[in-house]
Amino acid sequence: RGSAVDSYQTVAVNCNACRHRLFRYKKKNGTKSNLIKCYVERIVYDSTNDDDPENENELERQLDNFEELSNDVNHKWTCPKCGNGFGRSSLIHGLPAIKLVGGKTRMTKK
Repeated sequence: RGSAVDSYQTVAVNCNACRHRLFRYKKKNGTKSNLIKCYVERIVYDSTNDDDPENENELERQLDNFEELSNDVNHKWTCPKCGNGFGRSSLIHGLPAIKLVGGKTRMTKK
């Protein structure tokens, strides 16, 4: 998919409870529609939010080990700051993705 994804608009995905930025995501049509799932290949690492590097490293570690974690059907994605669950691992169209739980995340322009 490569170069086509680069032209997509980048949006920030934040925890709805504590407003902590979870990650940035390359979304095809920007903020025009709701965010239901996030393909892992489109998640952009964000190093600008360094208020707690240990929490950021935990989320990056989970993304790096996505295939191992997605084999565990009980794996839940949680906010590193407040512990609120925001999604679950899944395969969509053969690509690894995170299915987001409705109302747990908020999408904003970067």
